[in-house]
Amino acid sequence: MTIILTLNISFGVAEFFSTTFLILLILCLCVYLYRKSKDERYKKSKYAITSLSIILILHLVIFPFIYILMLKNNPASFEFKTAIHTNQKQIRLNEWINDSKSIPQKIKDLENIKLSNSIILNKQLKDLKQLAFTKNYIIHTDVVPTIPARNFTATIYIFSKNGTLKNKLYKGGDQNELDSMTFGNAITQDINYLKNELQYYRVKKVELDKNNFWTFATLLPYSISSIFTGNMSPITPTANIFYFLHYFLVYCIGIGVFLHFLIININFLIKSRKI
Repeated sequence: MTIILTLNISFGVAEFFSTTFLILLILCLCVYLYRKSKDERYKKSKYAITSLSIILILHLVIFPFIYILMLKNNPASFEFKTAIHTNQKQIRLNEWINDSKSIPQKIKDLENIKLSNSIILNKQLKDLKQLAFTKNYIIHTDVVPTIPARNFTATIYIFSKNGTLKNKLYKGGDQNELDSMTFGNAITQDINYLKNELQYYRVKKVELDKNNFWTFATLLPYSISSIFTGNMSPITPTANIFYFLHYFLVYCIGIGVFLHFLIININFLIKSRKI
C-alpha cells in the first residue's frame, strides 16, 4: 500500500548543514577514488575506479538532491510506501515534541520571575554584581571576559529566597553594553527569544501535519534503493524523466564497467593459452 505525499521540504539551518556534510563526505570519497585511478599501481583498473566515482556522484549526490528540489517545487512528484511515511513522520514528531515541550513552561517561569521582581527591573546589570534581595528571589550577576578579550559574558543567577538556583540567563557583548543593560531588558529578551522559538516549532508542526518532513539525509536511503525496493516511485512526468535518466546512466556505466572487466579477463585468458 502506498500514499502520495504532499511535501514542502525546506532547508533549515540544521538541514542545510546535514545536507552539506553528507554531500562533502561523498564528494571526498569520489575525489579519493578518482585520484587513485591516476595512480600507476591501479593502471589496469583506471576505467573501473573512475566509473565508480562517477556512479557515486550521480547516485548519492546529484539525483537525490534533484529529487529534493523537485519535491520542494511539486510535492506530488513522488510516492512513498505507507510504512516508510508513517515511520519517518513519527520520528520527526517525536523530535518536535522533545524539542518544544519545555518552552511554554520556560516562558511562564521567566514571566513569573519578571512579575515578582518588578522593583529591580530597571536596575542595570552592573548594580546586580552584589546580591539583590526581593520578596521571593535573590539576584546576582557575574561578568567575565571571553575570547576575544574585549567581549564579555554576563551570567544572571536567579535564586529562590531559600538559596535554590531557579534560573540562569546569559548575555554577551562589550563591557559598556552589558553594564547598561537592565535586568528587565535581559529577561524580556529571553522571553521574546523563547516566544519566537515556540512560534518556529508551531510552524514546523503545521509543516509536519502537511508531511513536510523529508530532508536530503532522510531521503537518501530510499532514493538509492528505490529501483530495487519500490519504496519511492516517481509520479509526475518530470519525476519519471529524471528517475529514468538516473538509473539509465547508473546502469549504463555499471554495464560498461562489467564489460571492461570481462574484456580484460578474456584477453588475459587468450594470452595465457598462447603461452
